[in-house]
Amino acid sequence: MEASSLPYVIKHKQTSELYTCTMVNGYRLPYYGTKNWEYVEDAEADYAQFLVAQGEAELEEWELLELSENQLKMCNVKLKNDPKFKLHWDEVKQSGIASISPLIS
Repeated sequence: MEASSLPYVIKHKQTSELYTCTMVNGYRLPYYGTKNWEYVEDAEADYAQFLVAQGEAELEEWELLELSENQLKMCNVKLKNDPKFKLHWDEVKQSGIASISPLIS
């Protein structure tokens, strides 16, 4: 029997922003979504190096957050495949909240 896995995402400790970026899906099509890993071991091994590659200098400000598959799907739906949106995690509602970034026009 195969072990079940839940997706892991990167969350900013102070702002609760989830890390979003342009990625490529299984069909090799680019999309804007929530960066995630399927297994905690992969996430723990890769997320700091990923953030460095993205130009993030303050690695200690980020942490991993485990989501359900449905929570991750809803986060990506709320982003509308649009990099103008930022995504923040609401601990009370246990869901992502999307808003348009004031920095992007």
